[in-house]
Amino acid sequence: MTATHRLLIATACVVGALAVPPAQAAEWTALWGGADGAHNLALAWQSAPIWRSGRGAHPLDVSLEASAGRFSRDGDSTWHVGLTPILRWWMTPSNAIEAGIGANLLSSTYIGPKGMATAYQFGDSIGLVHRFEASPWSAGVRFSHYSNAGIKHPNPGQNFLQLRLSYDY
Repeated sequence: MTATHRLLIATACVVGALAVPPAQAAEWTALWGGADGAHNLALAWQSAPIWRSGRGAHPLDVSLEASAGRFSRDGDSTWHVGLTPILRWWMTPSNAIEAGIGANLLSSTYIGPKGMATAYQFGDSIGLVHRFEASPWSAGVRFSHYSNAGIKHPNPGQNFLQLRLSYDY
């Protein structure tokens, strides 16, 4: 990784940290999974809800997720950082559907031999979350898609099916 890539990643982390409101942190999440020969391992911090609808039996909330991780494919690695607003719809007090669209910066324009054209990628995610009763732990599954939204071609995108394990504090 070149000094320029390290500087870009450090800058993205600082900007992401400054963009997160001064709220009590809600959870740390480990994500891991893969698809199409590529793998992703990431650590994410999700803020306490910055907005919440208190109405009805099925509330909505919005949090900010700052993430950092590594894509790997065919022995090569690409680092990534991201900032994503996450919307959660609580179907029951313990089960939610979550979705988010955020900005990501990659340390390379390649994931293995796959050219992504730009280091800037949008990350779209949808998943299911289950919070264990009387426990700070939750688990779930998430589908994520990374793409530059046609800013530059080629734009093959990369999908990941991920397991998630979170700890609330």
